[in-house]
Amino acid sequence: MGTQQIITGPTFEEMLHPETISPEVRTKALRLMAEDPLDPLNLFNITWKDSSNAIRYQVIPRQMTGVDASIVVLHSVHFPTGSHKVGAAYSVLIEKELFSEVDPTVNTLVWPSTGNYGIGGAFVGCRMGFESIVVLPQNMSRERFQKIESYGARIIATPGSESNVKEIYDKTWELRRSDPNIRILNQFEVMGNYRFHYHVTGNTIAELADILKQRGIGSGHISAYASAMGSAGTIAAGDRLKQLWPDLKIVRFGTDPVPHAL
Repeated sequence: MGTQQIITGPTFEEMLHPETISPEVRTKALRLMAEDPLDPLNLFNITWKDSSNAIRYQVIPRQMTGVDASIVVLHSVHFPTGSHKVGAAYSVLIEKELFSEVDPTVNTLVWPSTGNYGIGGAFVGCRMGFESIVVLPQNMSRERFQKIESYGARIIATPGSESNVKEIYDKTWELRRSDPNIRILNQFEVMGNYRFHYHVTGNTIAELADILKQRGIGSGHISAYASAMGSAGTIAAGDRLKQLWPDLKIVRFGTDPVPHAL
């Protein structure tokens, strides 16, 4: 590693239980979320819980669902980038950094994505002192481009829109071949993505089941977990839940393509 100070954030356990973060750090991070959302200390706001350490969720009324089972939705709009993908991006980068596989004084990070993972990568990469490039299709929403740029990352726009994943990875291969100091953080192949959702998201849901039982909602048993397939990140929470409830059903929705590992 070079001489630049390494910027780190929370552990997996601190993302799961933010009350275990140093009180001084936790208090300052919560304040900065409103006052200076680009401060690196906002990495400590990567959690499914609010300032009082309560899980953010919504129970869908049965009048809307038409079924007797309680359906509960976790929401991640209060993560630093407005999406839980920032947790996956942070976990990917911090693992690489801890194993000395990336160095902010040497390496440029490339985040291939159609949106939220790239946004998360722009946020955490730049907050942790890395030059970051997000590769995404040129026809994605203007808001995505604006967010990425506001976080300090560069953008390479590839042809097409959300279904044009091949073009993203063609450009990513080109970048890799062009510079030995490029590091590709591909969400489809890096285990930090899986581990964030297995440990943090999965155990948050398990904790929520018990909280809801105490409030008279459900029996504390989770029958099914529904998630988009995506990069096999969020759905990894289902692996943790099946350890606790072996009869639990994992319901996959969405048809995101899964490109080959780089």
